Amino acid sequence: MKLIQKILLVGFATLVPVAVGSAADTLEITVVDTEGGKAMVMLTPDGQSMLVDAGFPGNNDRDTKRIVAAAEALKITQFDYMLVTHYDFDHVANIASVDAKIPAKVFLDRGPVQPGGNPGGIQRNMTTYLKCIGERKRVTLKPGDEIPLKGLKVTVLTAGGEVIKKPLPGAGKPNEFANAPKPDIGQQDENAQCIGLLYEFGKFRMADFADLLQTQEIALMTPDNPVGTVDLFMVSHHGAFRSNNPLLVHALRPKAAIMNNGARKGGDAITFDTLKASPGLQDLWQLHASISAKDKNAPADFIANPEEKCEAKAITVSVRRDGTFTVTNMRNHFSKTY
Repeated sequence: MKLIQKILLVGFATLVPVAVGSAADTLEITVVDTEGGKAMVMLTPDGQSMLVDAGFPGNNDRDTKRIVAAAEALKITQFDYMLVTHYDFDHVANIASVDAKIPAKVFLDRGPVQPGGNPGGIQRNMTTYLKCIGERKRVTLKPGDEIPLKGLKVTVLTAGGEVIKKPLPGAGKPNEFANAPKPDIGQQDENAQCIGLLYEFGKFRMADFADLLQTQEIALMTPDNPVGTVDLFMVSHHGAFRSNNPLLVHALRPKAAIMNNGARKGGDAITFDTLKASPGLQDLWQLHASISAKDKNAPADFIANPEEKCEAKAITVSVRRDGTFTVTNMRNHFSKTY
C-alpha cells in the first residue's frame, strides 16, 4: 500500500459515514459549466465522492451554486475529497465557498507554492483555501501516488512540475507520436505545476491533466508512453493551444473527449485540429461553443451551451465496469454510449 493510502485511510478511521447514494453500479461524473474554469464532481458506486477544482469565486456565487446543484443531484452531502489541480484563480479561489455549502473531509493538492512565476499572486489565490481547511487533513500529491477511492483507482501522473518515473502496468512502449511539433508556448507558469490524473474503473480509463502545459506533456510522453491508451480524455487547459500537444492526445487514443471551455476562453482552433486528427476519436463534446473557432465547433448536439449567455448546462458521464460509458448533454439530454 502506498504512503498516501496509509495516511488517508488512517485519517478516515474516526470519520462518521456520510449519506450519499449511487443508484446503480456506475461511476458518475458531472463536468460543471464554470464559464472557462474547472469543476468536476464524481461519485463512485460505493458512495465516495470527490470534487476536482471549483471554478471562479464571486459572480453572485454563480459557480458555487452550479457545483452544489450537481452534487445535490447525486445526493452528495459531503465530499470525501476536494482536489485542487493547481493554484490559478479559476481552480482554487472558489474552494472555500463550495466547502461552506458541502464540506470536505480531506483536501488534496500539489503542496507549497514554488518560486518563480507569480508566487505572490498565486498565494493570494490560495488565501481563503488555506484558511477554510483549518484542522482538517491536507495531503500533498506526488507522481505515482494513488488516491484511495474504493472501487476507483486514481493515479497521479503529474504534480508540482514532475512526472511519473515508471510506466504503468501494460504501458511503456515507444510513443509513435514523440516527434510531433513542439511549438513555443511562452513562459512557464502555474499551469506547469498541475496535478494530472488517470482514472480507472473496471476496464474504463480516463485521463485529466487540468491545465498542464506542453512542456510537461513532452516530459511525460517522450520517448515512451508510460500511460497507455484511454477511453475518455478531459481536454486540457480549456482547449488552449499551450496544452494538448499531439504527442499526448494522439498517443492516448481516446474514443471521446470533453472540453471545459468558455465561449471566449480556450477552444483554440489548433486544439480542435489536434483532437479531430486523433486516431480513434469518435466525438468531441464541449461545455461551450467557441466564438474564436466557430467554424471548428462540434455538432450542436454535442455542445452543452451554444450561446455565450447560457443556462449553465453540464455534461455528465455514466461509466460501467465493462468499460462502456455514456456521455449526456444536459441541455437537450442527447446522449451517446461508447
